[in-house]
Amino acid sequence: MHLPIAAKQALQMHSVVVDRIPAYPFSSNSEILIEELKDWCGTENNGVAVSYFFRQIALFVTAQFSLIHQHGGYFKTPPENLRFGRMHNYGLPLISFHVESADFVEITADQRDEAFRYVLIWQTSALLEQLRRHTKISPITCWENVIGSLAWYYATLQQQYPRIVAEDIDWLMDDQNWEPLRKSQWRNFIGTTPLERAVSGPMRKTCCLYKELSAFGTCTFCPQPN
Repeated sequence: MHLPIAAKQALQMHSVVVDRIPAYPFSSNSEILIEELKDWCGTENNGVAVSYFFRQIALFVTAQFSLIHQHGGYFKTPPENLRFGRMHNYGLPLISFHVESADFVEITADQRDEAFRYVLIWQTSALLEQLRRHTKISPITCWENVIGSLAWYYATLQQQYPRIVAEDIDWLMDDQNWEPLRKSQWRNFIGTTPLERAVSGPMRKTCCLYKELSAFGTCTFCPQPN
């Protein structure tokens, strides 16, 4: 499928790189990946490394949602084919996401829900389950990392497209759309809180553990700042 040049340029803002292998790649083996993440972000704790990873993955998820809305498509890339690379930005150790344009799938408006489900369940949740086989980390922590980023995205989108945002949030709130997960991760975190409030005050139940990394420090709305 055709991926517009404007889409490629927008993806770079989310550290998503198309048709280029990472210069400094991470392993595709989950167990090795965790060890490499620990070294890269500066921790000896597996759980901290995985939470860091999902703070980064949140950018990829948000980029996918933006593609769906702005360009009528998304990367239907199986999780085992996603590639991750090391990159520095503003002096911080970050992660780039590498995909192939051949995996870009164009969709119609009535296929938007199917695309959301693929990104959330068959990419994000699948990656989380792979990594949780090798470490103890609360799925709530990782999902709060992802949903927090989506909340910011929708709060911005709402200013121009309130009807679309309302429709999407109705979908995100429905437990059935998150099966085989037991419940909606959006409802579990954001619930019925207005987006303006969700992004302007403390909402998290868990700490993302960035404060355990010397390069990052404590977040503004950390529920456990001390």
